[in-house]
Amino acid sequence: MIVVIVGPTGVGKTKLSVELAKHFQTEIISGDSVQVYKDLDIGSAKVTKEEMQGIKHHMIDVLNPSEDFSVALYQKMVREQIEEFQAKGLMPLIVGGTGLYIKSVLYNYNFSETKRDHAYEKEVAHLDNETLHKELEKKDKESAKKIHPNNRKRVLQALQRADTHKVSSEQGKDEKVYDFLMIGLSMDRELLYERINQRVDQMIEDGLVEEARKLYEQDISYTAAQAIGYKELFAYFDGELSLKEAIDLIKTKSRQYAKKQFTFFRNQFDVHWIDVDISNFDQTVEQAIQYIEQR
Repeated sequence: MIVVIVGPTGVGKTKLSVELAKHFQTEIISGDSVQVYKDLDIGSAKVTKEEMQGIKHHMIDVLNPSEDFSVALYQKMVREQIEEFQAKGLMPLIVGGTGLYIKSVLYNYNFSETKRDHAYEKEVAHLDNETLHKELEKKDKESAKKIHPNNRKRVLQALQRADTHKVSSEQGKDEKVYDFLMIGLSMDRELLYERINQRVDQMIEDGLVEEARKLYEQDISYTAAQAIGYKELFAYFDGELSLKEAIDLIKTKSRQYAKKQFTFFRNQFDVHWIDVDISNFDQTVEQAIQYIEQR
C-alpha cells in the first residue's frame, strides 16, 4: 500500500509527512516538481535538514537548475523509488502538491519513449535560430512567447519537450497502477491565504531575491525558470516589475496555485480530507495515523 499526502501550498504537508514517516518507520518521496532542483531552496519551500528530523527524503536535489524536467521523467524515477521501497519492506510515502506528477505515478499514464539526446541537435544543426523558433511557434505557442529566438538551447529543449514526453492517449488514465490511499490537508481559505502571504514575506527575509539572482545569472532550464517565486523575480531583474510588484505577484500567484491545487485534488482523486488545526497539529497527525491504520 502506498500512502499519499496532498494539499495546497503552505497547509502543513511537510510537517505531517515527517511525523508519519517516524511513526511508520519509513522514508519520504517528494511529490513536488520544483524541489527536484538543487539551489531552488527558499522559493520552493524545500524541506530543511532540521525539518527532516533524520528522515530520508527522495526526489529532492536530484537535478541541476540547467537540466530540464518533465512529468514523464518524474514518473519513471518515482516508480523506480517505489520498487526500492517495496524491496526493503518500506511503505512508500509520497508527499507533495504537484497533482499531475503524482497522478502520473499512480495511474496508467503512457508516455512516448523517444530518447532525448544529442542526436536531435545534430538533426537540426543546419537550421538557423529563427527557423527553429518558428517551428516552436507551430508546436508550442506559449513556450515560443517566453523564449527568445536566439536562445537556441532553450528553443531546442522546448521543441524536444513538444515532440516527446506527451501522453500518448487518454486510455488508462483512470486505471490504477498501485493500491494507494490519499490524505488531503485542508484549511480555512482565508487563513491559508494569510499563511501564504506570510510565508512569501519570510522567503524574502530569508534571501529569496539573492537566491533567484544567482539562478538568473545562469542559463537555467525552462522548467526551473517558470517556478513561482523565480519567474516573478526574473521579471524584476529584467526591469519589467518593481521589487514590490514582484513580491505582490508572487503572493497572488501562490494563492491562485493553492486554489488550483484544491480543485485538482478534489476532482481527480478520492481523497480523505483532514482540516488542519494549527493550534493543535498533533490532532491532525493522530487523525492521519488512525485513517492509515484502519485501511
